[in-house]
Amino acid sequence: MGQIRERKINEKVYQKGVEKYLTEDMWTKGTYGTNAVARLAFEEVVDPMVIERINRAARWFEFDYPNIPGRFLDGEQDFVTHILIRAVYQWGDKLPEETYSYIHKFFTEQEMESRYKSENHMFLFHESRYLYSLKFPDAYFKQYQLTAAEAVEIDRKFLQEFIRFRAQRGWAEFDSYGYGPEVFKVLLNLYDFGEPEMSKYAEMSANVMLMDMIMDCSVEEGYYGGAHGRIYEVQTTDFRTVGMYKLYQYYFGDKDDCDIDLEPMVSGYLPADYVYDVLNNRPATWTNRECKHLHSITCPVPHKQVPQVPGSINKQTYVTPDYMIGGVTWQDDYPADSEAAWYAHHQQHEWELSILPNPELRIFSHHPGHFGTEGKEHGYWTGDLGCCCVQTFSDKNIAMATYDIPDTEEHFIHARVPFKHMEAEMDGNYVWIKAERVYAMLWFSEGVKEGREDLLDVEVISYGQKHGVVCTVAPQAEYESMDAFKAMVKANAPTLDKATMTLTYGNLKMNRNERFMDGEKVAFPYDTYDSPCVYSKHGSGIVETAKAVLDFNGWGTVTYK
Repeated sequence: MGQIRERKINEKVYQKGVEKYLTEDMWTKGTYGTNAVARLAFEEVVDPMVIERINRAARWFEFDYPNIPGRFLDGEQDFVTHILIRAVYQWGDKLPEETYSYIHKFFTEQEMESRYKSENHMFLFHESRYLYSLKFPDAYFKQYQLTAAEAVEIDRKFLQEFIRFRAQRGWAEFDSYGYGPEVFKVLLNLYDFGEPEMSKYAEMSANVMLMDMIMDCSVEEGYYGGAHGRIYEVQTTDFRTVGMYKLYQYYFGDKDDCDIDLEPMVSGYLPADYVYDVLNNRPATWTNRECKHLHSITCPVPHKQVPQVPGSINKQTYVTPDYMIGGVTWQDDYPADSEAAWYAHHQQHEWELSILPNPELRIFSHHPGHFGTEGKEHGYWTGDLGCCCVQTFSDKNIAMATYDIPDTEEHFIHARVPFKHMEAEMDGNYVWIKAERVYAMLWFSEGVKEGREDLLDVEVISYGQKHGVVCTVAPQAEYESMDAFKAMVKANAPTLDKATMTLTYGNLKMNRNERFMDGEKVAFPYDTYDSPCVYSKHGSGIVETAKAVLDFNGWGTVTYK
């Protein structure tokens, strides 16, 4: 176990955040007006340019998208309404009447809801309208033909059900590096400015989100390992680029290699004592199993909530002092008639080995693609949207994947292997790795070759239409030498039956329809949380730790043991 962390923020990260907001240009940074709003918090005298920049944010639809010509204006206006809510609640006395008139017109006349219906956008929209209605009870939303009182009732009910459902079945954009912080910031707004029952509910949910993250993080470093939803390419290379890592360091860490977003810095929220109890009582090595519901969204505006489907995404992460490894162990298919089925495997990071303590020593396999409205949803290093050729399985120190690539896609897979941080040897079907305190192996059923010329330092490639990949890892202390580790692997070498796409290694076997461990079929779904420190029976809405029971049914209660 690492050092005992106390209930206080990381002042070094806080100060770096202040410095960022006071020195970054408000016009080229802080797309949604966040940098300008931050200056209301951190500068005693309000610069007229700050007000001008906030006015510009509130006039969102009158200009081109900041810094990115041609980008949809109706895709991210909810990020603007979110930050304006904090501005009027927390520093409203610093805003002139002109600014209030722009804000009021934005909220009561313009389309506040994003064209995108992913989880964070749904949450942002209802949070912003709910809190604006509370602040301005005489408002009338012309675009929705709702009074503030009517909007409060609708949005309060939606937010309560939204949070409760995710307590029962996990957050949908499961453990997202980038959108997890956005969801967390919505909870902070609700905690700071919502009605008392909503504030308590948001606080409970924020605590669960942090405990969820903690159980997938390395103890000493706070790196967020394993499989993740909604990940972008930049986030696959270095844990320090990840928004959730910043939250970890701000609340629990002692590193100064990141800054932090505005909302945690100015919110009255601090994690509960039972969160720190989970943090401080993790064992040296553990397995964390989780179950997240499938993403159920649709695209058209105006708002249309697609019914949630019963399927789930199950994942496992194995955390040790030397490495973390984990992946999606089973993902249900969407029903054939689901309007959300197109979203399957959207920007998912299916499995990863992370070798500690290096934040850049991250290894995973992937099928590249170029699908999506912005060309990155199934990019060269992220996601399987529109292809869905990947299946994965993981247990303890083994991760496995199969790729059954359609005729319409490019017939190769690749893996990220950051060679500069390791000793590595390519040998037929194998890549043998010695790094930090571990030995590791990557096996490719179709053999392995050097990557693209411009990616030789980080990529290996395997050509073909049907693939099996296996990764296993062990502490060097368990073997006399690399040769001894190789002998162990080759004594029970992986096999792929292409006819049935059945991949076998050690005590694990997988195919398109089933997963087996020690000859027994693995049952899914897992419980919502199943770790040594956090547990929740799937669908119950009750989250337990050693010190507390959080019940999200009704408006929620916390009972201390």
